[in-house]
Amino acid sequence: MARRPVVVELAGPAGAGKTTVWRLLSRRARVLGTSVWGLPRPLLVASAARTLPAIRALVGAARSLPWEDMQQLIRLDALNLLLHRTRASRPRVVVLDEGPVFAFAKFRVLGHPCFRDGRLDAWWRRQLAHWAARLDVIVLFDGADPLLVHRLRTRAQGHPLKHSSEQDVYEFTAAYRREFEWVIAGLTAQGGPRVVSLASDAAPPEELVERVLAACDETVHAQ
Repeated sequence: MARRPVVVELAGPAGAGKTTVWRLLSRRARVLGTSVWGLPRPLLVASAARTLPAIRALVGAARSLPWEDMQQLIRLDALNLLLHRTRASRPRVVVLDEGPVFAFAKFRVLGHPCFRDGRLDAWWRRQLAHWAARLDVIVLFDGADPLLVHRLRTRAQGHPLKHSSEQDVYEFTAAYRREFEWVIAGLTAQGGPRVVSLASDAAPPEELVERVLAACDETVHAQ
């Protein structure tokens, strides 16, 4: 039986450099780069039906229709389906730019309050247990706040806080750091992924790529 690929998510606050490393990794042989965004439409359609129970639970807890949160539930399930189908293409590594760690942190930072106030505790337990078994490695990127602000303001792609004050960006970044910590603690408590922390300003992107691949290789050897 073919070994399933190592699944690694690159996580970290906006401007930490994870997307640059993800793009470089995605060009390597036998490395598949993907995320919760841009998934094939057939997978999204299938997941819309599969996630109806979770959507009903969310709507019941929220007593409203939080559309973005509902769509994110569908995208997460579609990503899960995609990971189940990757063995046929035989990648050695599947690298996620924005995967479950990102999605869960976003639920807690920007999602409906029911994701934070205990109303969805049963859902959290199921999701953290599931993704703890699917993720092999989390690489957590970070950098000094002034550097993150500079990168956020000068990068080509947009961001809601691209033109906000430094204080707003600092508070937003702190919120995401806090929720990344919460999510990762929940995953590792389930016996989940190995966590590697990298300072994105400590080495050029090409060197960070090699460090990510080394962490994947070490994970394979430890299995």
